[in-house]
Amino acid sequence: MIKLGNSVYLKMLPWVFGIYEFQAGRLDKEFAELNEEYRTIYGKQFFSKIPQLMQVLPIEEKILTKEDALPYEKISSIIENGQSFLVNDCICKKEQGLLGKPCDRPVQVCLAIAPIPGIFDNSPTGRVISKGEAYELLKMTEEKGLVHLTSNVQYGSFYVCNCCKCCCGVLSAINNLGIPATDVVNAHYYAEIDPDKCVGCGLCFDERCQVGAIEAGEDTYRIIHDRCIGCGLCVSSCPGEAVRLIHKDRDILAPPPLTEEAWFEERGKKRGVDFSAYK
Repeated sequence: MIKLGNSVYLKMLPWVFGIYEFQAGRLDKEFAELNEEYRTIYGKQFFSKIPQLMQVLPIEEKILTKEDALPYEKISSIIENGQSFLVNDCICKKEQGLLGKPCDRPVQVCLAIAPIPGIFDNSPTGRVISKGEAYELLKMTEEKGLVHLTSNVQYGSFYVCNCCKCCCGVLSAINNLGIPATDVVNAHYYAEIDPDKCVGCGLCFDERCQVGAIEAGEDTYRIIHDRCIGCGLCVSSCPGEAVRLIHKDRDILAPPPLTEEAWFEERGKKRGVDFSAYK
């Protein structure tokens, strides 16, 4: 149940993004162990289907002006449409910490956004922040090498996750379950390294890329295009300014469903479920 203003909405939730995330306040080691065991089963089934659960929001300042990004491809659009902001601990990081594999990156990085003023004022979890602090959070997570992910819809995104390769359940579908990156997340961009500018420092390879999409050549590094998710973390940290983001050809891109409701309908159709009777 979700209450927005004077309206109450009821809906069934999937395990992710839904039931699992709402356990953040009661997470313990037993729950973490059970979810880790379940991940290999539901992960292969859930993350190999389209439309993808999430889309990647690249570091916006690294998008070339000529690329003409659509609103749903820009993190600033989500922030500017919000009137309330709440930052929570990342449940994926909390889970891995309980399993003895703590992350060395910040934990309180999950951002919730709502179009209604004051809606988070009585939240039992998290910390209410301002719009300015939301932008500061995004800048900090970019510096720490975290990938911005949000719901794979054109309108109504209400969260931004900031994710690392060692903890994130979504990125682990690429890194550990072997599911193609294009099936796991909707990525609108890919990175390209100019070999003439690459100084071979290895920063992008060693520290920044969260999905193993960079490999070493003889003297420089190169992008593995079918693994790249276009997050821009390698672009922002390159000392030789050798990396740039390139927008994928829109002819081959499948735009996100318009809304969350449309997303559920599309996923339902893949399973032969007709939601028309419930409208």
